[in-house]
Amino acid sequence: MKSVKNAIARLEEFFQDRPTRQAVLARQAVGKEKPGDAMLAELLCNEGRSRTRMDGSIGESLLDTAWVAWELMDLGLDALNGGLSRLIAWVLTRFEAAPIAAPVPLALPNGTVFESGDDAALALRCLGIRVLVRGHLGERPGVAREIEAIARGAQPGTLNLSASVLSALALAPPAHRHHLDGLVNRLGVAQDPGGGWTGADLFHMLEALVLAGIRPARAVIAKAAPALLALQRDDGGFSDPPHEERALIGLRALQVAAEG
Repeated sequence: MKSVKNAIARLEEFFQDRPTRQAVLARQAVGKEKPGDAMLAELLCNEGRSRTRMDGSIGESLLDTAWVAWELMDLGLDALNGGLSRLIAWVLTRFEAAPIAAPVPLALPNGTVFESGDDAALALRCLGIRVLVRGHLGERPGVAREIEAIARGAQPGTLNLSASVLSALALAPPAHRHHLDGLVNRLGVAQDPGGGWTGADLFHMLEALVLAGIRPARAVIAKAAPALLALQRDDGGFSDPPHEERALIGLRALQVAAEG
């Protein structure tokens, strides 16, 4: 427990003076908000909205548009806010218009890379579902069909894809939440003795488990703490150059582990 708390303290230092969304969220998580964080969050929201094209997209990229919408919601914007609602509406049109295709390789904001076209498409669908459900559009017919498809589909071919599906269903309507247990169990059974996952991205696993939030997921996160601690660098982060999204995921996971 002491090493986990020490790791959290090092992440507090890592995020202490950074002017980024991840740092704002990290300081909120540890109760060390800075006086200027509210203004910083507003500036970051303005930057995100300024990147939006007239059609509501970020460069006509589903990945970029969905992620900027997620970031703005993280920073406190309501889904009905004009700039944010345009982003979410554009994501919705992509889901309702045609099957989702993804560029390959597809690199998610958490650093996970999908090399195959089918895997990338499923991972991107799951990210889009996360955004649309969080934006209160989970009951729209096109979104509901997508949720139903991934909830009742065959077991994903890889652990990384299972984590993507878990991330999407973590925010889905209650009717689908019973699927979380099976997905969390799959990740738990596949966990190696050191707490990590062979052939899967540790931070992708942890992001999904944190989003799920249920007790079995928290137990798997706690078991993953040694693998996470082994990766922490002297600066408090987990990579060189520092990857702030992964550092934020690590912080959230370590906080779960510290709570027991």
